[in-house]
Amino acid sequence: MTLPRRLLITAILLTATGLTLSGAAARASSLPQLADLAARVMPAVVSIASTDPVAPGDEGAGDGAAQAAADTSGALDTSGSVLPPPKAIEALGSGFLITPTGYILTNAHVIAGSASISVSFQDGTIVPATVVGRDGDADLAVLKVDVGHPLPFVKFGDSGALRVGDWVLAVGNPYGLPGSASAGIVSALDRNINQGAYDDFIQTDAAINRGNSGGPLFNLAGRVVGVDSAIYSPSGGSVGIGFAIPSAMAAPVAQALMATGSMTRGWLGAATQEITPQIQAVLGLPGVAGALVGSVAPNGPAKGILEPGDVITALGGVPIDSPRALFIRTAQIPAGTVARIKFWRDGRAHGAALRITAPPPALDESIPPATPPAPSTISLAGIGLTISTSAADGGGARVSAVAARGAAGMAGILAGNVIEQINGQAVSAASLRAQLQGLVKAGLPAATLLISGDLADGSDPGPRWVSVPLTAPPPAKAKAQG
Repeated sequence: MTLPRRLLITAILLTATGLTLSGAAARASSLPQLADLAARVMPAVVSIASTDPVAPGDEGAGDGAAQAAADTSGALDTSGSVLPPPKAIEALGSGFLITPTGYILTNAHVIAGSASISVSFQDGTIVPATVVGRDGDADLAVLKVDVGHPLPFVKFGDSGALRVGDWVLAVGNPYGLPGSASAGIVSALDRNINQGAYDDFIQTDAAINRGNSGGPLFNLAGRVVGVDSAIYSPSGGSVGIGFAIPSAMAAPVAQALMATGSMTRGWLGAATQEITPQIQAVLGLPGVAGALVGSVAPNGPAKGILEPGDVITALGGVPIDSPRALFIRTAQIPAGTVARIKFWRDGRAHGAALRITAPPPALDESIPPATPPAPSTISLAGIGLTISTSAADGGGARVSAVAARGAAGMAGILAGNVIEQINGQAVSAASLRAQLQGLVKAGLPAATLLISGDLADGSDPGPRWVSVPLTAPPPAKAKAQG
């Protein structure tokens, strides 16, 4: 039997609507259900109010959700003996309990300059807090409250296990609205936003606003994977670009602050650099990921374990794909910790345990170095260098002059730099010419030199690998016959 046209259209529409609803229901069921998670973690999240007295006329309010808290309407009398009280600025931020005994983690900037700090719990209880310690480099601080009974707290999770697209929940005190939760995903990892030396932020589109600073960022297991710290916002409010300090940094800093009131970061004692494709080819490395060792400090933790030319691939169980990743990872490890390091050498993977130590004190630069007599030189015209015949301190060949348009000069080598190795082999002023000639005869397109000394901007990043193109010397001209 043939259906009337109107009934046929109605049947098609109902079928399509049913498919749409079932698809929406399926998508809704795949979204995380966050109510139970929020209820579980909310009691451990607190609001922080810090009062900062400032001189009359000064402005500024910590986390940005601040407001004036004192009456400044008083006026000077004609004798000048009566002064108005200073303003008091109240900055509002967030924090979270990390132990049942009342230790709270927050951002250092939330309590910066504060004269008094109070903490508000989800049930409305307000208690004073004291500062246990702060680490301005990581923008973290630990507070302590005493209430006479155990408090709900949350534990740290593994921020290293996060992937772009993972769901996260932010809880805090935006604009003075305590107990606010917002959800989103991890938008990016390892963000450097040029706020400090240890920038390695988690980026999220969960709504983070003024007052969220210091609050926790949770994974779906209810573990803290980040500390909400900053936003990108042309308007001043959330535009879906928020940043959190990863728990890999926050957890060891929190432990150190609770234990000693300060954080002493570890030092590896190895200068490293990026691996270029040219260096990879010359040194026979498996790839360009990792941190290429340029030098090892004589009294550092890596002495006797690492050598120039090694490629660090992991530290403390965390993969290392660049020198910055190594720098961040080392900063996450407190001094005195024994960590396992993995590296690549001579075509094989190696591993060793070493004790990360505190960096040595800075050298006294107030004593001017002695000026040695001018040495004789050796010209290396093929790459546009002149080197001194006198051995450099610690060995190697010291560069005394560089041709501006020569291969070495174009590669960034400067007068005063020291050539320590060529293609992984130690050099001296006496051997460098022969080593370069050997590479040319072998048909290699470039020499990879280990260089120490200043860059063009005057900075000294430590030993670094530089690739210098090689060209065969021009043939000798025939002498005219008389």
